[in-house]
Amino acid sequence: MDLIREGDSVVVYLDSKRRFVIRVEKGRILGTDKGFIKHDDLIGKPYGSTIETSMGVKAYLYRPLRQDYIPVLKRATQIIHSKDAALMIYLSGIGPGSRVGEAGVGSGALTTAIASIIGDNGILYGFDISEKALATAVENLEKTGLKHRVALFKKDIREGVGVEGLDAFFLDIPDPWNALDKIAQALKNSGTVLIYLPTINQVEKTVVAMKNSGYFGDIHSYELLQREIRVEPGAVRPHSKMIGHTGYIVFARKLAI
Repeated sequence: MDLIREGDSVVVYLDSKRRFVIRVEKGRILGTDKGFIKHDDLIGKPYGSTIETSMGVKAYLYRPLRQDYIPVLKRATQIIHSKDAALMIYLSGIGPGSRVGEAGVGSGALTTAIASIIGDNGILYGFDISEKALATAVENLEKTGLKHRVALFKKDIREGVGVEGLDAFFLDIPDPWNALDKIAQALKNSGTVLIYLPTINQVEKTVVAMKNSGYFGDIHSYELLQREIRVEPGAVRPHSKMIGHTGYIVFARKLAI
């Protein structure tokens, strides 16, 4: 049985509005408006079990998943939502051992998701022009225990990437069309590029530039909408609120030229 130990991360889930990701430390207390829970009382309990707060409210103890960290990440910029990150990573074809580039690291939400996929034998080279963003990304990567898989640099990749033979490159910058030649140099032949853009005007300019460059083929653009379903006996319907437009995703593969 997988038991919670001191130093482990745990999701303490009371309800959909009250979920907490904590690192278990002896002597500490998790305080909520539904009562408190002593960290000491979590040690030795199995993941998937329950515990009661000081007010008698039941809480569930889960092993953290990637999406559990997203709401608690420190933010220096807007983040790429999990629905978009999931498709981008799937399309990229990366896996354990992959060598990956990312420009426009921001708060590190996508960085965290990529790092969780590439394993300890992979490496993610992350670039940003903002020292504040990079510092925030480091803090979030340390929180999720993935810092050792990532090398971060303050650099404008429109002036050059500095690494070659990458399996995939992720871009979240305002003008990716100005970096396409540098990205092509960094990617191995048939390597993938995934670009995240907030407006359709940027999509048009990016795709046209890709086609004209001669560096890329198999070019596609996507938008994902996510809607959760509310399930109650005799009353199943979509939630009244949903995650609507967040951004567009452009996918392409590098050609051998």
